[in-house]
Amino acid sequence: MSEFIKNVSDTSFWVAHYRALESQRPDALFDDPFAQILVGDSAAKIEKLNSEAIKWTQWTVVMRTLIIDQMIADLSARGVTTFLNIGAGLDSRPYRMNLNSEINWIELDFPEVIEHKTKHLQGFNPKCKLERIGIDLSNRDLRLAQFNELSAKHSKIVVLTEGVLPYLTQEQVSELSEDLARHPNFKYWICEYISPKAYRHLQNPKRMKDLKNAPFQFYPEDWLGFFEQRGWNLVESKFYTEISEKVGRATPIPKFFKVLEFILGKKWAQPFKRMSGYLLWERN
Repeated sequence: MSEFIKNVSDTSFWVAHYRALESQRPDALFDDPFAQILVGDSAAKIEKLNSEAIKWTQWTVVMRTLIIDQMIADLSARGVTTFLNIGAGLDSRPYRMNLNSEINWIELDFPEVIEHKTKHLQGFNPKCKLERIGIDLSNRDLRLAQFNELSAKHSKIVVLTEGVLPYLTQEQVSELSEDLARHPNFKYWICEYISPKAYRHLQNPKRMKDLKNAPFQFYPEDWLGFFEQRGWNLVESKFYTEISEKVGRATPIPKFFKVLEFILGKKWAQPFKRMSGYLLWERN
């Protein structure tokens, strides 16, 4: 797997490929016809990957896409008109979602990622106002300048960091939160949640070897407390396993867990079903 994933940006092809596969299913939970276009020839390489991490990643990509789509739709219905996708990767929501034409959708990512998307989607029209900005987000001065510009231009902005935070260090996530907090117009933040109960699995030596070029680094002792201490109030939380059960999609968990749930009950199982998902935060 490490031969394909040379850096964090490469994971965007991995994620888009699984969105493409989901779209091909007769019982697809969403339709992303642009994913295959963006993945291109990389699909064949990804299909050759064989790892325990694969089935989990494919499932989580589907669940997180479903969850974030709903959060965006809900916020849009409540009158929010600006979404800032930080580390946008190969996301195609401005094209595939039924977004109001007045919505401003802004994507930030490395210049080479932006160039790739612009080239492959040039024959298609987004359903909302789309702006792509190529920027090295690891350069804090550039990031601060960009945030200053966007905050001055837009009000009540929703920040989306899909699949970004785990690859950052705790210090980097703290700095990002601090940078967003400088501007009252950054009103909401959609980001992932990983329970400390899952850290042991994520830090498994085999998994870390497979993803050595794009390792997870963000392991706060208290994921929720980390953001609360930095001025964010939790508005909504959605967990992969619970959503998966609601939509009737099998969760890739060991069979013995289901046996234990039957014996020990739903109350015992709940913390394990809430080990990962997505959160919607609002500024204090």
